Amino acid sequence: MPIRLARVLVPGLLAIMLAACGGFPLTYTEFQARLDEAPYVQQPLSSAWIRVPEAQLVLERRFRSVTEQRILLPNRTALRGENFILLHSEASPLSVGGRFRPTELLASAEGTPYPFERFEDLEFKTTTDALGIMSWASWSNHAGLNCVLAFRRLDATARTLLSGTAAMDMMLRNCIHGSEDTALAPIGPEAVGFAAITTEPAAAPQMLSPLAGPLP
Repeated sequence: MPIRLARVLVPGLLAIMLAACGGFPLTYTEFQARLDEAPYVQQPLSSAWIRVPEAQLVLERRFRSVTEQRILLPNRTALRGENFILLHSEASPLSVGGRFRPTELLASAEGTPYPFERFEDLEFKTTTDALGIMSWASWSNHAGLNCVLAFRRLDATARTLLSGTAAMDMMLRNCIHGSEDTALAPIGPEAVGFAAITTEPAAAPQMLSPLAGPLP
């Protein structure tokens, strides 16, 4: 192929290939803006990716490879703002071994929820349970009202995920009249699936999909 003809055809072929793949790559800021423009659609409570008995509403939105669910929880306190769980799943090779970035969940949640201050100023506690690591910040009025802002990532070694995904990131804001442990329960190990199956004594627990039926 003559060099001059190649200079004409190659850019055109690249443009066609990018269009076939969904357009030119977006920066993170552009992608988040497009995701924020995607409307949330109400789903049946039975379609929630995790088991939350107190769930009041399940909303879901999608843009390209990303799907997010927002599960609304009751807020029986006088504090403003919603109690919710935000679930983020990405069908992309980049989700394999990628770093967990809580700030990306905060961007989808429109910032650090009240009554918490700036994310950079929060002090986090960490624990490890049957499904991995969970980190959270806490707030209290020291009169029985406790709030938690918690984060965790679940991968395919811990439970069944959406098809084509390797990880599910989770964020919880929950303010209750009760203990800190009770506030954390909606993303505790008992809440993220119907049952745990262990094939070997030392194996990681395998969680059933929340869309599957209970064990017979």
